[in-house]
Amino acid sequence: MSSGELVLVSTIVKTEYRKFILQKRNALEVSKVLNLSKIITRIADLELSLHSIKTLGCYFSSRNEVDLKNLVTKRLKKNLITSFPRIGHNHSMELIAPKNIHKLNKNKYGISEPSDGNTICPLEHEIIVIPTVGVDSNGYRLGYGGGYYDRLLGSISQTNNKPLLIGLIYDFQFIDNSISEEHDIKLDMVFSEQQIKRFS
Repeated sequence: MSSGELVLVSTIVKTEYRKFILQKRNALEVSKVLNLSKIITRIADLELSLHSIKTLGCYFSSRNEVDLKNLVTKRLKKNLITSFPRIGHNHSMELIAPKNIHKLNKNKYGISEPSDGNTICPLEHEIIVIPTVGVDSNGYRLGYGGGYYDRLLGSISQTNNKPLLIGLIYDFQFIDNSISEEHDIKLDMVFSEQQIKRFS
């Protein structure tokens, strides 16, 4: 099989996993999402002290992702640097610490992002929580297919002082197989309501 055929097969496999997981996640009731989100963020916080580290990358949840609202609220009360993704031109993305958490815009995907604020370099973060569709057996992230995080973090993945990259997911989002491609991001730790997995 040629390299082009392998890429095509990998793309098809990832698309099928993405479709299956998102269907299952989208079917969750709001109460279930909120309950599991509290459990998952509490487990991760106990392990990594997410509520108190100096600089944390987060995200505004959408489509029943694990909700980080309680964690973000704790951090903002302490005036700790908390950044969120904002997409730009040519499929670029930056991490922004908003000046006002209540002044947000919706991007082209309908996801909230800061309207203004300070750009924080990925390497200035201690930990970045990355929104994740699934995680394969080797810790590689299955994203939404846009490649934004791959481009943002790809150049720092092998540096010694890179931030800890973590995923917060529901247990059904773990994938038993290896489905990664060369450009995919490997997560250091992943937390669900039932498991803590280390991949570093």
